[in-house]
Amino acid sequence: MNRSIPAMAAALALTALLAPAPAAADEPGARRIAFRPAMPIPATYRLDCDGDRPGSTCTVVTTAKPRPGQVAEFSTTVRSGDRVWARDTVYSRESQVRSRPFVLPEQAVTVDVKASTMPEQFVGTPLRLMAWNLFVGGTINRQETTGENLTQMIEYIDEVDPDVFFVVEAYGSGQKILDGLNAGRPEGDRFSAVRLTTPEDYSANGDNLWLYTKLKIEKVYPRYADADISSFNLGGARLGLPNGGHVHAFSMWTWHDGWSPGDTHTAAIENLHGFPRTKTDEQILQNDHQRRMAMGKAILDKAIPSFIGDDDAPVLMGGDLNALPYLDWTEQFANARGHGGLTLPWPYTKLYTDAGFIDTFRHANPDAGRYPGRTFSPLSGFTATPGRIDYVWARGRDVRVLGSRTDVRRLPRHQDSRLDQPFPFYSDHGSVITDVLIRGRGTGPDRPPVNEEPASAQEVWRTTPAGVRVPPAELSATATTFKPGIGDPGNAVDGNPLTDYHSYYPEVAPQPHYITVDLGRVRTLSAVRFQPKLRSNMNGTILEGVVQVSTDGTTFTDVKRVEWPRLTEPNDVGMDGVTARYVRLRVDYGMGGASALSEIIPYEAGD
Repeated sequence: MNRSIPAMAAALALTALLAPAPAAADEPGARRIAFRPAMPIPATYRLDCDGDRPGSTCTVVTTAKPRPGQVAEFSTTVRSGDRVWARDTVYSRESQVRSRPFVLPEQAVTVDVKASTMPEQFVGTPLRLMAWNLFVGGTINRQETTGENLTQMIEYIDEVDPDVFFVVEAYGSGQKILDGLNAGRPEGDRFSAVRLTTPEDYSANGDNLWLYTKLKIEKVYPRYADADISSFNLGGARLGLPNGGHVHAFSMWTWHDGWSPGDTHTAAIENLHGFPRTKTDEQILQNDHQRRMAMGKAILDKAIPSFIGDDDAPVLMGGDLNALPYLDWTEQFANARGHGGLTLPWPYTKLYTDAGFIDTFRHANPDAGRYPGRTFSPLSGFTATPGRIDYVWARGRDVRVLGSRTDVRRLPRHQDSRLDQPFPFYSDHGSVITDVLIRGRGTGPDRPPVNEEPASAQEVWRTTPAGVRVPPAELSATATTFKPGIGDPGNAVDGNPLTDYHSYYPEVAPQPHYITVDLGRVRTLSAVRFQPKLRSNMNGTILEGVVQVSTDGTTFTDVKRVEWPRLTEPNDVGMDGVTARYVRLRVDYGMGGASALSEIIPYEAGD
């Protein structure tokens, strides 16, 4: 196996820059001074891997000796040609650092390492950025009326402790969040906030965009509105840094017309199971053109330039774009989990990259297969394709991305509350948290950067269970509740994963619900696969229940209690040679109080 690891060549040349920026319009004679001293230093490194085959987990261990009074910047990139698999930037006073883990791909990799030092007072200013759609101000679309969810949401934000917080769907909770975050905080650690969406742009629900920050709000930008966007879609402020510099910060939301995650999910499932495509790639990509492309061009070409002019200070943006990231859907990740062989060059999110913005989550976590970064939806379920539609963007020569993660679960101390089962997170969107460094005056990072955990095994489309599949023609099914003609129980044993059983609606029968499969005769079973329905609407996805068996259809015995995730991936239950003619699933809890399954697939033990 050819794994190219080129030797580092480090020149000992001092590159120091004292660069005045144009004066801000409202600060006559002012100038921004950016000190960016950097001295490349010799470095050695090694790969520390748990194997030498594809799929092995590695880290890069770099050794370099910072000079006294200096801080070292270690930059690592792992690539195969132009395909980046891992990327890390670390600041340290130590002589040795270890990168975040990465997984060896099938292709040979090149490891690029750069090391430099700078005076410890000129490392930069660390900022923690957070973007989040709060689902109607933390009320779960007004389903939660006690205020408990909003209280827990504020506690969660407080624990994240962002320096800049981009909010979508504040919807009447903006001041409550500010008051809650500042309760008990010392004077030097308090938040300020500005409501960005102006009354003339309110939706029927209320105000949308807010910006919270611990930095000084130097200027709030005036309302921008044209035929494509208004302050409901974009608003921001200039924020002062402790070192005298500043950044431009914008909260943003763009329209959900043309729901790309749903169409992409359907296409991936059709590819995976060999069904004819409902929509072509071109038709799916056209979703971005319904409104979002025009909105993006208004944001990037008109609104932001009107606010910042030719000021080259960093620009930070966060929010809900309702669009998939083009970096995740290149040929590099066509065969990643949930991608179904699709290559989709999403035009809308590419606009931002073409305008010089960094998708900070994907920059910190380049492997879209290992780190899908799902943000939609912890409430309504994660479809086969990873729905990453929420972003933190950054632009500027002095910006360094240190780490980024998404959160989709309540804090452990909140998981015992009554809210956890129906609402596993505080919103229907996951949050995005990114740590950056703005290079210049300042002593550098003051807390460990956030890190994304690799996708769990539950997010992998499992291999077929051991045994021999019982042919669908030999199966039949009954249920205690079903939607005639649409959700017949027979759909769960017809061999077609695109049809599904569904309990009766709109009236919902109290759970438990039961669906029973007649195997045609007594059989010795090795496993049963329960495939959740594969439509992008995951209502009815079964989360808790009991698998039972019977030989006579009257007396049933419990085999296993199950708790399944809000995912479309199949759930396999080992039967270990259980003898039965009937397999029954008792549904104790399903999303929306309903029950739904695409397929129940029994496997007989082999000889």
